[in-house]
Amino acid sequence: MRRYFFLLRELVKRDFQGRYAGSALGFVWSLVQPLWMLVLFTFVFSTVMKITPVGTRTGHFAIFLFGGLLPWTALHEGVLRSATAITDNAGLVKKLRFPAEILVLSAVLAALVHEAIAAAIFIGALVWVGELSWGGLPLLLIAVPLQIGLTLGLGLVVAALHVFFRDTAQLLGMVFNVWFYLTPIVYPLAIVPEPYRTWLALNPLTALVGLYRQAFLGGSIEMVAGALPLALMAAVLTSFGFWLFGRLKPAFVDEI
Repeated sequence: MRRYFFLLRELVKRDFQGRYAGSALGFVWSLVQPLWMLVLFTFVFSTVMKITPVGTRTGHFAIFLFGGLLPWTALHEGVLRSATAITDNAGLVKKLRFPAEILVLSAVLAALVHEAIAAAIFIGALVWVGELSWGGLPLLLIAVPLQIGLTLGLGLVVAALHVFFRDTAQLLGMVFNVWFYLTPIVYPLAIVPEPYRTWLALNPLTALVGLYRQAFLGGSIEMVAGALPLALMAAVLTSFGFWLFGRLKPAFVDEI
């Protein structure tokens, strides 16, 4: 376990460093990018378009939007990078005897590291505008593990399938485009007509985004609607992901 933990740490470190290798600013880009995105959202939605999020706990649309983008971006990046984790590391899979699941887990954790940096920027912005909800932050102890479960489960499934069907990564891009707009990230759930709101509630990311916004803006530890189904979905998906990955793993060497 110690050897595998060291390998996992090095894989995450390699992913993080490789993303900015050769750039002049290096690690600084991981701070600049979320800060730039937050400033851009503030200018476009709060200054130019002057959109006010209806039925939410903030009057700044940029704050509302960024709170929903945090979990979405981490899940989106983690799953997409997991899809090619086995094929991109064919040399490791063929030469070393180790659980290939670590490659998927490292992609998920690397995305989580970038989310943590963006979350730190977000907290600073909330403190600046006076809207940080300290009382709700412990909800992240529930939201983040559930997010990891969803991302890891999906990542294991798509990583295994991509070994045999190389169109998986491309199809994922199309699926995520639809999934993004079926999740209340750029719009409040309160403005969705009631019949459609029921269907959106079946989306596990609806509850996950709600947990994040409750954690940062809610002011108290209060479960959002759909939190229990989200937990069940995360547990089932993680279990299924490990099962499917384990069943297909013996054939990886022959296919890659």
